[in-house]
Amino acid sequence: MMGVENEDLPPLCWPDLPDASARSNWYRLVIAAYADSWEGHPSAPRIAPAPEASIAECEARIGCELPEGLARYHREFGALGLSETLCSVSPEGSEPIQPLIDAYPGLAERELSEEEQALAEQMVAFSDYLGNGNMFCFHRETKAVWYFDHDADPALTLFSAHVPDYLDALMLKMLAEVHDEEEKGEALLVEKFGKALVRKWMY
Repeated sequence: MMGVENEDLPPLCWPDLPDASARSNWYRLVIAAYADSWEGHPSAPRIAPAPEASIAECEARIGCELPEGLARYHREFGALGLSETLCSVSPEGSEPIQPLIDAYPGLAERELSEEEQALAEQMVAFSDYLGNGNMFCFHRETKAVWYFDHDADPALTLFSAHVPDYLDALMLKMLAEVHDEEEKGEALLVEKFGKALVRKWMY
């Protein structure tokens, strides 16, 4: 079981992350603090890095490369059940990284426009928001992050051009839970991503 002492709990703020190493160190501290808050629970996250071969097999299965930030995350941490579930690179996982049209078969019932349908076909789901059908996806070509809403329009909303922005947001959301300051956490997210986007995601 992971765990951190109270003095190691990161403050609830946007950290200065000058490089990938600093980002990974922050993620590790946040994940450890989150796991500590779930100590003894079967769903407490445990770091389990994905082998390089599994990442390569995932990319072959989905027909495109993972965004570098996502691949790096899986190399270091693996699929974790956090406040949202990061999908597994393995097809044997309960929630594998897969094309959106496979992850959400009900997509065909959404009656999307031709433009929306074409965009949806470029989406690869990599994070499941609470298991309610809403998911975070990346675009096969641009690697940008999109939020898929299973029942409200627009079905797809651009979240960020880069996966690390989403992962940073997820870590901050978890950190707010650990600090028991969800309102402050939401305010920090709104500060960076805007109220409309945060409400689309969280409500």
